[in-house]
Amino acid sequence: MRCVWNCQRAVLSGFYKYGHFLGSHPAPFLVLPLLICSGLAVGFLFYNPETDVEKLYAPMDSRAVKDRSRVEAAFPDLSGTNFDPFSTNRLIAQAVTIFRSRNEHAIFTEEVIEELSNFYDSVWEIRIQDDGKNYTYNDLCAVKDGVCAVDGAFLFSAFFKGMLSMNAVTFPVWSGIEAMDLQLYFSDVNVSRDGILQAAGSYKMAFPLRTDTEKLERLSLAWELAYIDFMSTVNLTTVDISYAVSQSLNLELDKGTSGDIFYFSLTFTIMITYASIVSSGGDCVSTRALLANAGVVAALLGTLGAFGLITLIGVRFVNIVGVMPFLTLGIGVDDMFLLMNSWSETTALTDLSVPERIGTVFRKAGVGITITSVTDFLAFVVGSSSVFKSVRNFCIYTGVGVLLCYICNATFFGACLTYHGRRVYSSRHTITCRKLDQSRPELKEEGHKCCYICMCGGATPKGPGDDQSPCEKGPRSALTRLVLWNPMRVLILLIFAGYLGMTVWGLTMLKQGLELKNLVLTSSYFHKFQVWDTEDFGVKLPISFVMTNPMDYRSDEGVGAVRNVLDTAQQDVSIDPLVEKCWLMAYGLSSSYNTSTEELFFSGLEEFLKENPRYTSDVILDAQNRTVTASRCFVYSYKVTDSNDQADLMTRMREVADNDPLDTFAYHPAFVYFEQYVSVLPSTLQTVGITIAVMFVVTCIFLPHPMIVALVMIQVVMIVTGVFGFMGLWGLSLSSITMIQLIMSVGFSVDFCAHVCTAYMVSEEYSRRERAKEAIVHASGPILNGGMSSLIGVIVLVFTESYIFQSFCKIMLLVIGFGTAHAVLLIPVILSFVGPQAHTDSDDASKGPHMNGKRYEVSAAAQNGSPEVKNGTKNGGQKNGKTNDSVARRGLPHKAGSDMMFVNPTFQNDAHLGYLQD
Repeated sequence: MRCVWNCQRAVLSGFYKYGHFLGSHPAPFLVLPLLICSGLAVGFLFYNPETDVEKLYAPMDSRAVKDRSRVEAAFPDLSGTNFDPFSTNRLIAQAVTIFRSRNEHAIFTEEVIEELSNFYDSVWEIRIQDDGKNYTYNDLCAVKDGVCAVDGAFLFSAFFKGMLSMNAVTFPVWSGIEAMDLQLYFSDVNVSRDGILQAAGSYKMAFPLRTDTEKLERLSLAWELAYIDFMSTVNLTTVDISYAVSQSLNLELDKGTSGDIFYFSLTFTIMITYASIVSSGGDCVSTRALLANAGVVAALLGTLGAFGLITLIGVRFVNIVGVMPFLTLGIGVDDMFLLMNSWSETTALTDLSVPERIGTVFRKAGVGITITSVTDFLAFVVGSSSVFKSVRNFCIYTGVGVLLCYICNATFFGACLTYHGRRVYSSRHTITCRKLDQSRPELKEEGHKCCYICMCGGATPKGPGDDQSPCEKGPRSALTRLVLWNPMRVLILLIFAGYLGMTVWGLTMLKQGLELKNLVLTSSYFHKFQVWDTEDFGVKLPISFVMTNPMDYRSDEGVGAVRNVLDTAQQDVSIDPLVEKCWLMAYGLSSSYNTSTEELFFSGLEEFLKENPRYTSDVILDAQNRTVTASRCFVYSYKVTDSNDQADLMTRMREVADNDPLDTFAYHPAFVYFEQYVSVLPSTLQTVGITIAVMFVVTCIFLPHPMIVALVMIQVVMIVTGVFGFMGLWGLSLSSITMIQLIMSVGFSVDFCAHVCTAYMVSEEYSRRERAKEAIVHASGPILNGGMSSLIGVIVLVFTESYIFQSFCKIMLLVIGFGTAHAVLLIPVILSFVGPQAHTDSDDASKGPHMNGKRYEVSAAAQNGSPEVKNGTKNGGQKNGKTNDSVARRGLPHKAGSDMMFVNPTFQNDAHLGYLQD
């Protein structure tokens, strides 16, 4: 085990030397971070957000994306000549409106139809300009049979009105003009017993647009923007409306974070106030309120520097990055509290110079803040390899933010701490820097008023309590009494056993998937449309089975193979067995079908396609019209609304295609988005698993004791599993959004655990119980105040409309709550039972003299004849029952009446631990 202890000593010695150097030369450490981070922040002038939802929230290079490329290479876009909503290669460019009648089931009344007809006519008048030319919908509409293919316009036809009045419109399928699924157009319907449509309360109409050339696609998208402007002015009296266009989600995506600056400013203000209150202990000399403000500024500098740097190097901003400032500010302030707590602990060592104090601070807290920052940083490094671009970019921004916050704390805040120390130990006022000669008790004895005493009295602190507030002293006082009380130790173990049971239950309720409506504000017109569309119409998918390699469609084997694929797919519970669209099956039933010769087969096919243009998009012939180079047939699903069901349907249809001897694949444009539902769980588990493995390596480096490493990793797994489970209980689904927060929770879990374990390992006590008690004393205040600061960093997000921000806030509540509970309750209890014993070098006699049969480890100064240990003195520097004056004068830690003496390790360059035993 000696290697373990020597490694820890080397790490602690390194932090001491760094702190001593910083404390001796603070100016560069103050100025350079300020200049560098401010300069980097200028990079945000190159702000260039990514708003393409597919690129952000669909897995990169997924199977669906590759399948789409194959489809687009094989089948041309015929939206300008033969539009068919079944046979589109991508999601349709269109403007869609849903109308809900204000009176019950009143869509078919004359008054409503007349108002809807007027609205329909108004849409045709919407104009855009390009190169001085006006374009209306008539110029840009998708075309079918030579006319604009407005989906649902049959409502205004005299034929439909007449059939409706004669009770001749069947539901859900009507064969009036051609076979039509009326569930795509009407909902909240009344249907007679014999299946006749009587009334409807909701109606949907769509205006599809051309995308067959780059110019027309650009103009169509411009017309969509004009449509949105038009709809914002529409006010109908008989119906309520909701609407969307194909680019609505992209347009509305960034608005979800439009309140970032306000909320971040509010968070910064609250954080400054909180840090000042927590650090307001002491008097006019010892108070650290202004120092705490410097810690918040250090975190702000790191955040701004990271924003500018990452933007400058070309990583595009994504809307989820909007939560990054709230997170990094909380992490930075957490580290600041740990450094300030360690500073307070040095006040008992009255003879130390300021550089020695800063060295001691970094020796005590350096490991803790380094582990927290390194683990968080590495967690985001692992997350940056995600298949989701939103996750990747967020992790890049936040990882660099965490790193720069750590650097600013270790430099800028360390320098501020040095100047604070110089002021304190020269007895100068915290605001005026005027030297104070009288303490508050002395001023009180002279009869000064309370206000004068409070504002003008102060003295150099003599112990940790002299500059700490109740927020810092209270937790350790209460927790040391409560947590290590034997009945409470048992109760804590039982409570955490129940917590694990709740976690397992929650895991069974966890859902997967991200609903698109959750990416925009609840006040957005697109959110309203998505809610209405899901409630009234849902999703019914024409799924194609695509064959892009030549095959013999004339043979019975070829026809049978295609038939087998369709029959197998139609046996699925989510597929309508009565609906299909397949050119080969339809051709086989036509009078043109002839397989006797190749020439007759293809000449008959040409004739069939002329008579049935709806199949033209589904069969591609070579230049000589003698080979089918690509074809596709469709099955049709029932309504599928739940994201998990959509993912399962996609997977099952792919299995049908993959298991068939035909070289075919299943495809629908929406599969590109469904991929996230399939990928998110394995991607999350893989990323979280790798992150935990990286945390294991980091923990081994900074806390190199097998038992401590095992304890930390067990706690991390428990916390992460708890977050997973309680997500299910809270109704949060597993998605690319929450995946980010789960990756983050791994790093945070290590943060909380590392503080307590580090305090335990550097404790100068011997028994497990006393070392656990000292770990609580050292770490409970910073953990609770740091957790509170992190909570303040995100709590304002609960007031936003953004699902992204709200889900982030909820998961942060879980992570902070569980992490804090594990750190201040469970880990001390476990350490008090099975924690590592204090280390002693039984064969290392050279490190200290033996007196009266006892061995003491002493500093180099003592070995050189310092009066720290003199004339066989034992019992903590006592001789003949009196305390050694040198020890008392220097303020060195000692224990009167014990068989152990603890020599201040800061006076040695090798940073020996004061672990001594008989």
